[in-house]
Amino acid sequence: MKSLPYLLIFWCLLVISNFSAAQASLDISGEIETRLSFELSESEAIWSRTTFEPELDSQISDNTHAHVSLKMHTAGELNFDWNLQEAYIDYYLGSLDLRAGVQIISWGTAYGINPTDNINPFDLSEEQVFIPEEKLGVTALRLKYYLPANLSLTGVYLPYFVPMLEMPGAVLPEKTIKNAEYACKLTAQSMMGCDLSTSYFKGREDYPWITGEYREVEIYGVDIIGTLSEIALWAEGAYNLPESGDAYYQIAVGGEYTFGDDLYCLAQYYHRNYEDMQEHYIMTVLRHPFLDIHTLQLGMAYEITNEIFILYPEMTCSIVDAANIVLSGIFVQGEAAGTFMSGLKDKIYLKVEYGF
Repeated sequence: MKSLPYLLIFWCLLVISNFSAAQASLDISGEIETRLSFELSESEAIWSRTTFEPELDSQISDNTHAHVSLKMHTAGELNFDWNLQEAYIDYYLGSLDLRAGVQIISWGTAYGINPTDNINPFDLSEEQVFIPEEKLGVTALRLKYYLPANLSLTGVYLPYFVPMLEMPGAVLPEKTIKNAEYACKLTAQSMMGCDLSTSYFKGREDYPWITGEYREVEIYGVDIIGTLSEIALWAEGAYNLPESGDAYYQIAVGGEYTFGDDLYCLAQYYHRNYEDMQEHYIMTVLRHPFLDIHTLQLGMAYEITNEIFILYPEMTCSIVDAANIVLSGIFVQGEAAGTFMSGLKDKIYLKVEYGF
């Protein structure tokens, strides 16, 4: 995170402190959590981390808002590290919304895997049960313009590239205007009961290619979400056109429904046609509350081509208000090496979280 614009960070913090003291109240929230993972193998490796994530919000004026969120965590037995998640200023001007600073921009409608969500790289420093959830904040300027007929146009400019992986020997592009990234998205809401978006991204892949370089890529995406009776349905796809190598695409189609006894069911099909590898995943999630305040969840995924079966159960117990204990695990049958799920191992996870 050394490349983050610390002057911008300091400016955001200064604006929040000065204006909040004079004109508006400062809202403070966040979360504290401790995670443990136990690898079910001969090594019996144990991974642990305690994380403190404070968030500060201030409504500076009727049309200006500021936000800062940090992620401070233990790193090893005696070390401590931190990341800046977000530090931005919102400015509202009629039909135009502007956001400038370090931010996380989430696009897409599918569950867990979003082919059109390409602006922020994944944060791989955390151990995930199944699909990575955390993303790294990036410095960006985002403009969203609201058009008539429930249309909106969003434009994003990223002055420099932030990778998901900084592997030894990989060559990062220079921080020049030529290497800047940008994206745009056109959204139509309530179109025959659906929300439809088309998007375009021009930048670089988040991980290095076989040459050690981060390939330039253009990504054309589309996503749609709507309801049929009481069933939520979605579809999302992206066509990736790298500067070298073969083009590839991703598709996710799924739906969710909650039965009368509060049993939540989700099903999704995900396909990735990547270079010379084709993967087909069928994913399901079942979730049901028990004793009113606790939750049992069972997730499953099956990769058809390589015959990989993944089971990821989870139990969440509410201790007191805003405090939970989460016991989960992942169990893999089959050889996942070389696939989207490569690196997965049988593990048990324990998490204690408290929000404030």
